[in-house]
Amino acid sequence: MSARRSTAATLLTLAVATAALAGCSQKKDDKTAADAVKVNATDTACEVSRTTFPAGHVSIDIANKGSKVTEVYVYAAGDKIVTERENIGPGTKATVTAEIKAGTYEVACKPGMVGDGIRQRITVTGDSSAAPADPRLTAAVDSYRAYVQGQADATVPAVEAFAAAINAGDLEKAKSLFAPSRTGWERTEPVAESFGDV
Repeated sequence: MSARRSTAATLLTLAVATAALAGCSQKKDDKTAADAVKVNATDTACEVSRTTFPAGHVSIDIANKGSKVTEVYVYAAGDKIVTERENIGPGTKATVTAEIKAGTYEVACKPGMVGDGIRQRITVTGDSSAAPADPRLTAAVDSYRAYVQGQADATVPAVEAFAAAINAGDLEKAKSLFAPSRTGWERTEPVAESFGDV
């Protein structure tokens, strides 16, 4: 077989394989999108497409159809945050995923990102018994907890210095201390959101 034919055959094989994989991926993405719980957030409403769904890995597709930046939370009893997504601009969409156990929760949309939010009660059904803990996950969570505590410990003095500059009326010093006072929070908060209730 000539080098040209060999190259053409290889390229054809790669094209067919890529198309097949893309088809599989598309079917999986379509299924995930169909299974997602949809939340339409407006300035006056928080519409949840399903108020009952099975426990497990849940994908929540959020559309902000209001005129204000919003955020969406899933709260367990006592307003314990199960998962959240902040800073969803008007006319934009976001997706959040979480492992949600059987129980009763509230979805809260917060137009303007203030207050208790507009709430919708949801029920998650199924087996609420916990699976045996994977020691690797336990170790990862313990390691991350230590990291977050270290960031918090380092942040407190920086925030105190920033507050002292504000209280002393030293605006220039406060400006120079503002960014360092937020470093620990900015390092941990986005990652913490991605963990849901782990």
